[in-house]
Parts: sequence; C-alpha cells; structure tokens
Amino acid sequence: MFVGKKMSRNLITVNPDTSILRAKNLLREHHVDQLPVVEGNKLVGIIADRDIRDNSPSPATTLSVHELNYLLSEITVEKVMTRKVFTTTPGTTIEEAARVINEKHVNSLPVVVGDELVGLITTCDLLNVLIDFMGVRSAPTCRVQLKLPSTVGEIAKVATIINDMGLKIVSINSAIDKDDDGIRSTLIRVETDNCAEVRRALEDAGYAVTDEYRVEK
Repeated sequence: MFVGKKMSRNLITVNPDTSILRAKNLLREHHVDQLPVVEGNKLVGIIADRDIRDNSPSPATTLSVHELNYLLSEITVEKVMTRKVFTTTPGTTIEEAARVINEKHVNSLPVVVGDELVGLITTCDLLNVLIDFMGVRSAPTCRVQLKLPSTVGEIAKVATIINDMGLKIVSINSAIDKDDDGIRSTLIRVETDNCAEVRRALEDAGYAVTDEYRVEK
C-alpha cells in the first residue's frame, strides 16, 4: 500500500504572509496541530501549534485579549514557520512513511510531487491503515496470539487448521521476536465468536496460544 492511496487531499493550508492569529484560529477550527505553508501549490514550510505558542506572549502577561490578538495579527507565518520540512511522495510505501514519522518525531508528512504539495499523510491516517490491516472493523471476531517456530511453512499450517474448521481468516500479522530465540509471535483474527474452539484446535495441533480475545461489534 502506498501513501497516495491513504493521504488526505482536502488540505487546510496557509500562505507565508498569513498572520499567526489566523493560523492559530485555523488550527483550532479544524482540530489539527500543523498547517502546510504554500506559495501557490509550492510547499515552502510548515507551521505547528508549537511554533505559535513559542512566539506568543507568556500566559503571565498583563496584556488584554485584544492586545494579544493584535500582536499575533502583526506576526506572519513566514517569520515563525519551519522551513526544513520532512516530506514524502505518493509512491512511497505506507510503512516507509510510518518509519520517517516515528524517527523524525513528527505528526504528519506533506506529500509532494517535485515541490508541489498534493496531500498530507498523518499519524491518524496510519492508524486507520493499521486498524484495517488488523481487521478490527470486522466483527464478531476472535483474536488469537500464538508463538510459532520461525521455520518455513508454519503460518501456512496454522491457516490450514483454521480453514479446515470452516472459518474465515480476517488477518494474520507475524514478526520474529529477536529476544525470544527467533520465535515468531503471530496474531490471527478469525471471523467467529467462539475463541475457545479456535484455541482448542491450535493447542491440539501443538501450538502455544498465549492470548485470545473476542471482539463484538
């Protein structure tokens, strides 16, 4: 899956000459914490709620609300925005975008083609991808966690057991635990409300089920 499939396209943006009072109001109105800054369609920066707070008078000031708003209306976005922006492209994989967001400690990445802004991928968008891949929206389901040897074919064997029960697998997610002698920790979500039946079948086949959880819609 690629960023272009999950990015937000209807963007709230500001220009460099927008006042930070206007930017602050837009952040609050649209419940976001940062806004891309553009000149035409060209991305030139980003302004975050933190940038506005850092350039606002102290909460301990004796200025009136009117005076505070006047000061904020006199400062433009260009003076406080971040110019070095971490970006991504529509053809970047979702997992790569997630890695950059995590490593750079940002909440979103503007999506660009050349220097033209075409979208925005946020942590919320990534969480929605995770929810879809985990099959959380499907219900009722049974979520089973088990430990598998990291040998070829083990996941296929587990899938065969569940399929032979006449049950539908909603999702399978698996990763090798490097701290557990290479054992593969695997989460399987099955379209059934009978977790006990699934657990019993897997344990009868010799697999160690470490957790189970039933989800109801």
